[in-house]
Amino acid sequence: MQRSFWLKFSIFNFLIVALLGVTMRYKILYSMPFLDQKHLQEAHSHFAFYAWITNAIYVLILNYLSKINPAINLKKYEKLIIINLIASFSMLGTFIYGGYFWASIAGSTTALLCSFAFFFLFIRDSNKIQDTSKIWFLAGLFFAVISSVGVFNLGFMMMSKTATQDLYLASEYYYLHFQYNGFFIFSCIGFLLFSLKQVGSAISEKQNKLIFWLLFFGCVIGYGLSVLWMKMPVYIFAVIVVATIGQTIGAVMLYLFVKKNWTNLVLKWSKMHRFVLMYAGFAFAVKIALQLGSNIPALNQFAFGFRNVVIAYLHLVLLMCIATFLVNQILATNYFTITKKLLLGVKLLLLGIFLNEFILGLMGIFSIKYIAIPFANEILLLVSVLMFVSIFWIFVNLKSFKKT
Repeated sequence: MQRSFWLKFSIFNFLIVALLGVTMRYKILYSMPFLDQKHLQEAHSHFAFYAWITNAIYVLILNYLSKINPAINLKKYEKLIIINLIASFSMLGTFIYGGYFWASIAGSTTALLCSFAFFFLFIRDSNKIQDTSKIWFLAGLFFAVISSVGVFNLGFMMMSKTATQDLYLASEYYYLHFQYNGFFIFSCIGFLLFSLKQVGSAISEKQNKLIFWLLFFGCVIGYGLSVLWMKMPVYIFAVIVVATIGQTIGAVMLYLFVKKNWTNLVLKWSKMHRFVLMYAGFAFAVKIALQLGSNIPALNQFAFGFRNVVIAYLHLVLLMCIATFLVNQILATNYFTITKKLLLGVKLLLLGIFLNEFILGLMGIFSIKYIAIPFANEILLLVSVLMFVSIFWIFVNLKSFKKT
């Protein structure tokens, strides 16, 4: 299996995600009666999660396994990657066609079952691994598995027509929370720590476990932040606050470790790699700060009461933090030739993501007073086109220079 091919295929899937984003932004402004906006949104989110983010994480984990223990047989993982991609493309078509129905649910179920299989295979093979990143990947895959409860519940409610607003939102936020804050974030931290180890900055076992457990329990209990609008006892709210503070402490400790070892990164990583890491790290810091702030009931009600705020937060985590970090990791594998043309595409993508987040953030802030920003949707359409063009430019200029 040529991992360079599958990583480039992940970028191609990212391009499709961007095209769906452009289409949705276009449809807000102009008539496209043959496409349903909600169905497009469902196709966009599912394809982004499984064909782009999950596929990239799977392939990068294979790259990790091959380096940490070449004796591990990766064929079984490669089959799961192919099945996951087939399921992802089936979801792309079926969700656009009809939203949630038997075919789209079958596709999402297949992708979820792949994550189950990937997790259990990794558990078995990780017994042969002694490395600090291992627990981060185990936790990430664990969160991917438990996030499925939210999807299965959503599918059941939609098929049986028993959905209530509270249950629907609680299930949706459950799935999103353990994908974004669990599977995606923990996997990225695992890659980060392994990258630091490769440049001679390995984290100690004691420090690694302390940071891990603070973030792990913060993530598990932190789901409560997504449902604070539901009535809950004071003692449960207190546990959520303590867990969020613990998560913040863990994030600060991780930052201090990276900062302490920044000299090694300066020596071994290019300026662009370091800048993208700071870019994604800034987004992660904002995410942690927002989670801490959302313990304040008034702020939490504001966050979940305005659609633009929710969209801004989701894009902050998925685009500005996770997507940029994964693009950086793909380029850091040394499978591809880094050219000025390729770096131009990366710079344009970073600009587009920043502008997208800036406009969404402004819309969220102004929505407090129900003030509309003039031509906001037109600007967001142009920004989405910029991101699409930049990803296309990256894809075209992503040339492999050695087989893997």
